[in-house]
Amino acid sequence: MNRNLMRAYSEVILGSALKIKKGDVLWLRSEPVHLEFARFIAEQAYKLGARFVNVSLEDPSFSRIRIDSTTDEEFLDYIPENRTPMFDSVVKEGWRSLAIRGPAEPDLMEGVDSAKLGRTTKAASLARKSFLSAISSNNLPWNVCLLPTRAWAVKVLGSDEDWEKRIWDILIPILRLDRDDPAEAWLEHDAMLKERAAFLNSHLFPKIRFKGPGTDLTIGMLPDRRFNGGSAVSSDGTVFFPNVPTEEVFSTPDMTATHGKVRCTRPVTVYGAQVNGAWFKFEKGRVVDSGAESNGNVLKQYLSTDQGASMVGEVALVGVDSPIYRSGKIFHNILFDENASCHIALGNGYTDCIVGGTSMDEDALRACRCNQSLVHTDFMIGSEEVDVVGIAADSTETMIIRNGEFVI
Repeated sequence: MNRNLMRAYSEVILGSALKIKKGDVLWLRSEPVHLEFARFIAEQAYKLGARFVNVSLEDPSFSRIRIDSTTDEEFLDYIPENRTPMFDSVVKEGWRSLAIRGPAEPDLMEGVDSAKLGRTTKAASLARKSFLSAISSNNLPWNVCLLPTRAWAVKVLGSDEDWEKRIWDILIPILRLDRDDPAEAWLEHDAMLKERAAFLNSHLFPKIRFKGPGTDLTIGMLPDRRFNGGSAVSSDGTVFFPNVPTEEVFSTPDMTATHGKVRCTRPVTVYGAQVNGAWFKFEKGRVVDSGAESNGNVLKQYLSTDQGASMVGEVALVGVDSPIYRSGKIFHNILFDENASCHIALGNGYTDCIVGGTSMDEDALRACRCNQSLVHTDFMIGSEEVDVVGIAADSTETMIIRNGEFVI
């Protein structure tokens, strides 16, 4: 990654996405493989006036070592007491949060004991519960971005021949880094996403239905639900982009009102393992049956994480006009794949999609039928063969997406 590209990308992340300014504290999380870019990000953040950049280098291979080698499975529930105060400090002090994704070993968790992996994941989620809640309600500015690695690029491209140039040739237009002014390009894109969300919010459809091969799924909505997309606003008034890239408009459904069957159209990483060909059957909001072509045991473990893991916390609409979809690639990374396709998330709901939701406690959120869970994983269900319609209270149908394309 040359320095000019690093500079352009960092300007989008720190300037457009996180709006780093004088006095901010940035929490930067990354795998060691991204150390060079992490150093560059830290340097640029300080030049923008950051008070402090707290860097966490997280190597997932240690998690695999722990799962495979621990002598007592009960030890997997243990999280040191100093972990939770760290997450609480991030929330209390209103730090900016940046997670650089792109695994050094994309298939690290293949073949792992799914029950053990579930225990460690659940324990880690409990430790950072306050942070996850702050993220889901946008109480602090946060961003997730991706930086390619050789192993990940090979998974996307099929070979490592000239991998760095080839993968960036794909990523640069998706990230809008080929524009004269990438920051302005993101603002223009944001305006388009806001227009789509405004249309949906002007109709407040009680039901949204997905129809396609293997899919006939109806998701119930409520009058206090709103669609968001693109930029968000944190509790301190900062306008920020949670994801780069982003192509979706999304909302939080009635967790009790999803029914029907749905087939996933892209693989998804669950607990670090790739699940292919997943499908779900819903009744009264809950998954009552499911399966997958591969790693179905991991999927079952995920669904049993807690009561909310088998219920829908998000519904998101993405058109096939997405540059990620148009690339023709499966990225094996949720940040990219979720922005190539309509999707649902099993797990925690977004409180900022509920009128007054960011000020509600857990009991109030449950009462208004917003799913509560320690997990949140997107499952892609859209394609050129999938239609999406909004169903009004009088059963009138409005086509939203036809053959994968927005028609609103």
